[in-house]
Amino acid sequence: MFTKPDPARASHSPPVASPFEPPSAPGHVPEAHHSLPQQQQRSDSALSFNRLEITSTPRTSTSGFANTDYPSARSSFSQEVPEDDINSYTGRPVLNTSRRYSSGFSTLTPPPIASTSSVRASTSLGNIYSTHGSNPGNKRRSQQAPSLAPTPESPTGAHVPLAGRSASTGFHTFAPDFVSSQDPEQGSIHQSAPHSPSFSISSFSGILPSSASITSIISSVQTKPPGLEYKQAIAIKDLDNIHILSPAHQDAIKTLCSSRVLSRIDTLGWYPVLGAHKFPSIYSSQDAYDIEMATTVMAIEFGANNTQTQNFNTLVLQLISQINLIKAQDYKGDIPSHAYNALFLTRIFLHHFISHLSSSEMVSFFEGSDLSSEAQQEARGIVSFKGCKLGVDMTLVSDPRSYAEQLIHGIIGILLNLDAGSSPSAYEFYQETLNLVIVMMSTQLQLTSSESNDKNYFLNIVLQKFGHVADQLTLRLLWNFTDQKPSPPLTGSIVYSAYSYLFAKAGSSPSSEAHPIADRSILLLLLLLSQAKSNPDFDIFKKSIHRIRDERGSMADDQKEDTIFTSFRKIFHVICQQIHCEEVCLLLHMLLVENTYFRTYVLSRTDPETLYLPILRMVYEGVEGKTNYSQVYVLLVILLLFSEDEVFNETIQKINMTYQPWFTERLLKSISLGGLAVAIVIRTIQYNLAQHKDVYFHTNSLAILANMSNSLQDIHPYVSQRLVTLFDIVARRYQKIVLKQQQRDENFEKNADVIIYGDMVTLVLEIINSTLTHKLKANPQLVYSLLHKQEMFAYFRNDIKFKELIHNIEQAVGYFQQKVSEANIKAPTPEEVAQVIQTASRTWPPNLMKTFPDIKFQYEEEEQSNEFFCPYVWSLLYRNMFVYWDEEKAKILQDYRAAMNDENAFEGVPTGGQPGVS
Repeated sequence: MFTKPDPARASHSPPVASPFEPPSAPGHVPEAHHSLPQQQQRSDSALSFNRLEITSTPRTSTSGFANTDYPSARSSFSQEVPEDDINSYTGRPVLNTSRRYSSGFSTLTPPPIASTSSVRASTSLGNIYSTHGSNPGNKRRSQQAPSLAPTPESPTGAHVPLAGRSASTGFHTFAPDFVSSQDPEQGSIHQSAPHSPSFSISSFSGILPSSASITSIISSVQTKPPGLEYKQAIAIKDLDNIHILSPAHQDAIKTLCSSRVLSRIDTLGWYPVLGAHKFPSIYSSQDAYDIEMATTVMAIEFGANNTQTQNFNTLVLQLISQINLIKAQDYKGDIPSHAYNALFLTRIFLHHFISHLSSSEMVSFFEGSDLSSEAQQEARGIVSFKGCKLGVDMTLVSDPRSYAEQLIHGIIGILLNLDAGSSPSAYEFYQETLNLVIVMMSTQLQLTSSESNDKNYFLNIVLQKFGHVADQLTLRLLWNFTDQKPSPPLTGSIVYSAYSYLFAKAGSSPSSEAHPIADRSILLLLLLLSQAKSNPDFDIFKKSIHRIRDERGSMADDQKEDTIFTSFRKIFHVICQQIHCEEVCLLLHMLLVENTYFRTYVLSRTDPETLYLPILRMVYEGVEGKTNYSQVYVLLVILLLFSEDEVFNETIQKINMTYQPWFTERLLKSISLGGLAVAIVIRTIQYNLAQHKDVYFHTNSLAILANMSNSLQDIHPYVSQRLVTLFDIVARRYQKIVLKQQQRDENFEKNADVIIYGDMVTLVLEIINSTLTHKLKANPQLVYSLLHKQEMFAYFRNDIKFKELIHNIEQAVGYFQQKVSEANIKAPTPEEVAQVIQTASRTWPPNLMKTFPDIKFQYEEEEQSNEFFCPYVWSLLYRNMFVYWDEEKAKILQDYRAAMNDENAFEGVPTGGQPGVS
């Protein structure tokens, strides 16, 4: 089965399996495709799937749903790409992943997670493989000391033994620079609140003062400013100053939370809660904080009473029934307010319960227990009352599936089928549905990175029972992101529009998010992609990313039945427009790593500076703290992935860049894009050695330079100077450490710092040597810089580790030194020396230098990369979602903070709290 939409994609959703139907049998291919020629499959607007015919222009009801069972109508709110974009799929072969591996493998030390050590600890993000030499498949693993240069092999091909890695820090380099915020005398940074089997006020005894009154309880919660910063500033208010809920709203919630049983057939009881007044939408972090504080005490009462009333469980059934009505197109025009209210209240109180209940308590609470006789009355279906369709669908009672699975089933239907652009109410309902999904998955937020995934009840249901719609959901979330739909104008119901204008947006900024559905969709997709690769059930969304192909590309030979299509061009343009956003950087990283076809498309474009230059700027500013530290890690990996392609390396050397005002190191009126990249990467290395002392930074940065080294040409004088200066800095540090260790220990060569800096010296020599070997005639400025600093090589001439590389470089330096002497210029100026070098390079005999195998590095993601990505994604959700999460209960964020050096973890993010401001 091919899933390829019409290129315009103006009117239908991804035609993939419906979660409302059982998945097809393995290997099942719809008959319609057997008779279609290959070219016809690409161009026809009608696609067949599971015996459903999906056309490019399906009939759509006013509710925004296509008249098909599950595949949906494609919205017309798509954002067009520039007309002059000539960069379509070029058909260039995919990147060569069959390169040779040798023992010279370097371990990429990833961003660390939750270590109490005083230096950054190592965890699994990915590896850099050195492809130097011809010995295949030798990949050194992380239990060995990180080496930055090829390791000599014994005559039998066995590796020379390497020093072991420190068990306490993960690596041996540098003095401690990062200090954990945890006080050793204070115990663990994770203090778990006690839980009781039933949800009651006593459940909060470890969180709220046990002797306090209700008023003092809520006061103690609201006056505590958040520790991690939100995207928008939050004003800490007294309860009396929080007016997000009207008195009518509060009365409705109090009825729901009280000891009164609202049975499944109690229409009169449910109407004041769901049908009388529409609840406000959340448009800012301030709104999220206010609604959290306004409902905290009522949530405590709700949890205590629900054991007897089961009102929350009935509320969930009301919501599922409303979703089924929307799916069945029973609502013509706007989605009614009582449907939104059921969704809103479920999300608000589920958020409270997830934050305070253990995993097992949450499962039993959500699924319900023995009902009271009044609550056991069976549902009698949907009943119309005062214009509201309320009640519980009778089919839900007999459904053998859990309430959670039924709810997720309906939510996925909304995400895939509802046309959010059809009306303001549909947009609002779709946005709140995304909020609910993320809140349901926030059980993971309450766990540490090392805790079992089995405790994530709702997330596991999505990953394990809805894998057959992973492709469809992945495409829908991607399309939401690329379409960048704004909220449609308020042209719906007069009552609905007036109420939304007067109350829903009161005290908030309607422009705080221009495209909230796009923003939440990318965050949800990243969360699904960041789960453990080691578990096959958790890897289904990464496999979906892997199966995506460009809808404008040719039919690839390796195309399979489960291939899905989307527009790479639209994804690329939106990424370029929003590359400054962390979540967009992370999406780009995952697309490049998981999808070779997308990487080939990006590398094949004739305008690489469109994406490459903004990335270089963020790396440049990131080392000074203007960019989040984790984002710099991701950006360096992206640069490494680009550098693996030799054609791309050669292309950026030929693109000339004019003055860039953000580059303040030197006034560079004209420099190649490749030369600018080298200058920025070298600056990153030098800054890291002086400040952060993070082994991952210099390992990855040197790998980028090594991959680019044989393509460098016409290097700018400033870049040549920085490259030679880099060797001088590393060489001096190496000499200093060796001298220090010689005075302490005779066996100094086995010292970890000596090994690390020795490998750095070797790799910088490899980079210089590779450039001279391949492009000496095109780089006279590099030769000039080497002549100017040739004395720095003297120390290494007799060292067996560096002898061959030093000799090779000195052959070139000696040749040009002789030519300068023969010119017999009295008091030569730099220009005159450069001219002599330029002239002599034309007659340079290449055989003077020994040719070594090219040293290349490749990035490969580790199976446990989720230990970095999952906390990072949750930190993005924490800062960008309009949901208020208590930092003390968000243990995975504590892991992230500890890893990112606490107060610097969210550097550059606006202040999160302003006590005393109302």
